[in-house]
Amino acid sequence: MNSYIMSRANFVATIRSLSEEPNKLSEDEETELYAYITDNPTKLDDVEFFLKLCGTNNAKLLYLKELSKSSEREREREREREREREKERREREGREREREERERGERERERLTLQELLQTVLPAPETLSIKTKSTINAATRKVPNKPVLAWNDFLTEAFDSAKGIDTNKRIYSRPNVTDEELLSVEDSVVDLFLETMNATNNQRLTRLSTPESWIKRYAFRDIKGQPDVIRCGAVKVLLLKNASLLLSVVEIKTEQLMRTLVDDRTELFNAYNIALTAKDDGTTAYTRHQEIIRIVRQLFGYMVVNDLKYGLLTTYIRTWFFYCKDDNSDNIYISPTVHINQSHTGNSASFLECMYYFENISTTNPTLHFTPLNIDGDDNDDDNDDSEDKNDKDKGDKYKDKDGKDRDKDSDKDDEYQASSSKRTLGVITRNQSKKRKVKLNDNEFLNSMKNYKRNQFSFGDVLGNGRSGIIFMAKLHEQVGVLKMVDLYKKEYLLQEILNEIKIYLGPLKEIQGIYIPKLLKYGVLHEAFAFLLTSFAGESFADIRNITEKEKQLAIDGLLAIHAKGVKHGDIRLENIVMERNELTGHSNVRWIDFAWSEMIKNSKNLDKELSELKRLLCVC
Repeated sequence: MNSYIMSRANFVATIRSLSEEPNKLSEDEETELYAYITDNPTKLDDVEFFLKLCGTNNAKLLYLKELSKSSEREREREREREREREKERREREGREREREERERGERERERLTLQELLQTVLPAPETLSIKTKSTINAATRKVPNKPVLAWNDFLTEAFDSAKGIDTNKRIYSRPNVTDEELLSVEDSVVDLFLETMNATNNQRLTRLSTPESWIKRYAFRDIKGQPDVIRCGAVKVLLLKNASLLLSVVEIKTEQLMRTLVDDRTELFNAYNIALTAKDDGTTAYTRHQEIIRIVRQLFGYMVVNDLKYGLLTTYIRTWFFYCKDDNSDNIYISPTVHINQSHTGNSASFLECMYYFENISTTNPTLHFTPLNIDGDDNDDDNDDSEDKNDKDKGDKYKDKDGKDRDKDSDKDDEYQASSSKRTLGVITRNQSKKRKVKLNDNEFLNSMKNYKRNQFSFGDVLGNGRSGIIFMAKLHEQVGVLKMVDLYKKEYLLQEILNEIKIYLGPLKEIQGIYIPKLLKYGVLHEAFAFLLTSFAGESFADIRNITEKEKQLAIDGLLAIHAKGVKHGDIRLENIVMERNELTGHSNVRWIDFAWSEMIKNSKNLDKELSELKRLLCVC
């Protein structure tokens, strides 16, 4: 860099020393020379070398003048090259514009009207062979012997609805749905269903004044139960992932499973009604009949508990549309089977046109209206008469509450379960694996003894959180207000086992400390023959949400766990989220209680209880 500066300085000095010569450089020549050495710094040494070879000033001037001319010619050539490059750039941009306009025109020609979109025939994918299993293998419950009804006019109404579909506006993309997909487990069916809806019907739904979409259940915060897919709405497209309106629910099963239950020659509503009358002969056929009942009741439960008139059951390859009326929410209407590759003909609607009709009617009037029931015990349709068990109860059982007053151990006698005299056990989970068969048997007996409550006996309040079993709500049942946890009867076996275990823990070993160290069990039972539930008293916020926990409050949590251990129960899930507290700001008094006994078990080994206590102390940072 320094050598360049020196060479440039020498070059400038040489030009200035020649400024008095008669044949001196013109201003333009000097400008060209300065531009030359600026653009070509590596040639400065060569220029300096040639200047030294020139014997006279005149020779130097002649050399510099020639150099300035070559610089001017080079700069002109560069300008010419730049003009050529600019010309090529303009020509390239012109060709690009022409190509984009041509492609835009082609795309416009490829755009579909709504009618063309909905008359697209979708391919039926292949299914992989998988091992199918029952929706639920554990505790089972008898359902009401009430047949479903055929929604016979669904296909006709869908076809008539298709006549009014727009045939002019070409605004929809051609769906890219191939026949290369392979369906295996249930998750693959969920994914393909949503992909197909995004490529087809969601194109229309998202353009509505109140946008809608087929989407996974997590988009609607207040969803009750665990349907695989929902259709929801929002004020803006961007808010669909946090939707404010629930329109319909979808339950998805694999075609491999449904094929073993309902063949193409049988309609689902007929298969269900036949299943209701089947006798328990211990055969595979009876098991399949029960599976059909559970699948139908599962979807129907999602509809009713979410106050919805409409739902659909699908394997992707086959779909059945569900509907229930306001006047009797126990009546289920099921459409004939609609196949994914069903095409539009002169007298039938395509699959997507059926979806279009279903979307329209469930948008117009999605909500199922109930007449509230507010009288405790008004449950005349309860199929499980537990009056014999109720007569066996110890009505004199009392315990001391936190204020030292005598209280009934369970004010809700109609909800208390006791097995027959030959089996006085609630089947609480133990570590003894030899008792597994007995526990499962007791689960069946316990579940069948539980009272069924109708949807109109509940009032749902605010969402409190989201647990393993689903959304936790504040709820009111027969004037009892508390925290509601519910689990599908027919979805995930382990969750059903857990909630049954929790109810038994409340009713059995921990009954005497309800309202003291644990919440009060207010109600438990079955909701609309679709969900097992328990309703407990509200006990405050969790330790996980409270920052300034005092040492006294930590000790209350320890005392609570010790009280649980004193009953021979291991909690099984020591987390801050499972310790809740209510503070009285006026008195400064705090009530600390333990919740969530899904994993709790009766245990005799005191070392395991001590280990759990140590785990709590570490969590609370208590020595």
